[in-house]
Amino acid sequence: MHRQGSLGTTLRFGLLYLLALLLVFAVGHRNQMEKAHLAKMEEELARLKAREEALLKERWQATEPHRVLSWAKEKGFVPMSQGRWAE
Repeated sequence: MHRQGSLGTTLRFGLLYLLALLLVFAVGHRNQMEKAHLAKMEEELARLKAREEALLKERWQATEPHRVLSWAKEKGFVPMSQGRWAE
């Protein structure tokens, strides 16, 4: 009879050990998935920052005075320095 109790205790501890291993496996898997997702997000952030820098540079170049003047002339605007006073 003493052996039966010992066997039941062994099975209970074995089950607890297996559950603990399953929990460690699940937490480890979750951490790996989050790490992979974080790496993807960091890559996307770096790509977006590079795109933002390119757009800011393009904007800066497009707003240079000589480019604005040539755009205005193409659209038919007359610079104020060349404007004529109404009679």
